[in-house]
Order: sequence, then structure tokens, then C-alpha cells
Amino acid sequence: MKWSAAALAVALLVVGVVRQWDAVARAVAGLSVGAVAIALAATAVALVANMASWRAMTTATGTRLPVTAASSVFFVGQLGKYLPGGVWSIAAQAELGRAYGLPRATSAVAALASMVVSMVTAALVGIVGLLVGAPDGLTTFWWLAIVAVVGLATLAPPVLTRLIVLAMRLLRRPPQVVALTWSGTLASVGWSTAMWLAYGLQATTILRAFGADGPTVPPLATGAYAVAWLVGFLVVVAPAGLGAREGVLVLLLGPVAGVPGALALAVVSRAMMTLGDVVLAAVGAALAVRHRRRGGRRGGRGGAAGSPERPW
Repeated sequence: MKWSAAALAVALLVVGVVRQWDAVARAVAGLSVGAVAIALAATAVALVANMASWRAMTTATGTRLPVTAASSVFFVGQLGKYLPGGVWSIAAQAELGRAYGLPRATSAVAALASMVVSMVTAALVGIVGLLVGAPDGLTTFWWLAIVAVVGLATLAPPVLTRLIVLAMRLLRRPPQVVALTWSGTLASVGWSTAMWLAYGLQATTILRAFGADGPTVPPLATGAYAVAWLVGFLVVVAPAGLGAREGVLVLLLGPVAGVPGALALAVVSRAMMTLGDVVLAAVGAALAVRHRRRGGRRGGRGGAAGSPERPW
């Protein structure tokens, strides 16, 4: 059933692009080298910020990973998000983290907690962006306010800890004693917010290259991207939100960029994110190979799993 729903989402996206193909192709062909370079750089910054948010959450659990170890575990594990279901990246990261002394349970807790952080910050950024850039957009996505208010309450470490324990029970995993710290949790929130701002820069750069202009483009592009990701994340049957995310971008950005421009943004943004995931996964795999060649777990210098807490 999940694979059927995922195939349907992909099919609908393909049909939409095919129907607007001439206009989409002209828009993409009009991208300058400078615009592509800025958008790719913003995408890379966003992906690294996402890793930093996850790493800060592992720190919040009391386990600190070196940047190289966190990059290896996170970026390789992220490839699991392209499978329907939404939990494969968590499972992959839990398995990969063992090579660096990161317990599976700790990895799962950090992944679940950082997902909550991503959802809450996406809702907050989405609300602000839509209020400034397209107030009428909230008539469709009014529920973001509920997600944001409830989400802010859940980000308090005592509350988030209880939610993680409940999630572990629902996943039929052994109950874990979790005590998230405020410093690590706030650092995760900060990095996650930086991620959405970077994606907003990517979307703004592409939209302006397509001819969209005006002071409301940056906040609208940033808010729309965050909302699109959140909707795509909630549609768990679609791999990496494929189809759902693009549909929201067209709905929110069509009025300022036209349907072909919004579709072109969706296609270009998806391609850039996929390219970034693949490249960074390759880097993470290379770091893992180097780690194994050096004989396993790192010691004192540079920080290792279980060393004193430090958000970054």
C-alpha cells in the first residue's frame, strides 16, 4: 500500500511537470550560473545545519560526537528518507552510529527528538513567512498555528523526554531513561531554524531568477518552503515527501511565480537537495571508511561518544 501511494505521488508530480513542460523548461534554462551556484551553496548550508541540529540533540542526551563522526552517521543514514515509511533513516543512523560508540537507543532518541524540532521550527518559520509574504496563505494552513503552539510546549526538555519515551513504547522498543538538556535542545532548535533560512535563500534565489520580485518574495519563499517540507514529512507514504511538497510549493508560490515557475522551483529544488544528499552521503561514507581503517573508535582528542557535553 505504501509503495502504491508513493508511486501515485510520483506519477502526479510527473503529470504536472509534463503538462507544463515547455514553460518549466524555459524557466530552468533561464537560470544563470551565479543563481545556480548561490542556490547550491544555500542547499549545502541547509543540509549541514540539519546535521548540526541532530548532533546537538545527541549532545542533549549526554553523548557528544565529533563533527566527522556525526557527519558520517547522519548523511549516510539520511538516504533512508527516500524510502516510504519515514523511519528508515532512524534505523540506518542507529546502526551506523555503533561504529562510533553511539548506542542505538541514544541514536533513536536523538533522531526522534530532532524530528520534533524540525517540525516545530518549520511551523514557526512557515507562520512568520506566510504572515509577512502571503497573509491569505494561512486560510489554508491555519493548522500551523496549532502545531507551533503545541510544538513550543513540547520542546521543553521534560515534555520532550516524556514524548520520546512514549514514542519508544509505540515503536515497541525497550523503554529508555532519557534526560535531555536545555543547552543541547536549544542548540538543536537554533541549527534547525538556520536550516530553514538557508532553504529560504535557495528558494528566493531561484524565484528571482525566474522573474519574481518584490519585498515579500524572501519571507514568502522561506515560509512556503518550510510549510511544504512539513506537509511532505507528514505524508509518510511518500519518499522524502515527494509530490506533497511540490504541490504545496505550487499552491503557495504560484501567485507570485506562476504555476510553471513554482513547478520549476519544485523540480530544481528537489534536484539540488537530492544531489546534496548524495554528495554528502559519499563524504560520510568516505569518513566511515577512514574511521574503520584507523582501527575503530576514536579516543580522547577531538572528542568521542560519551565525552562531556558541548553543543557544538
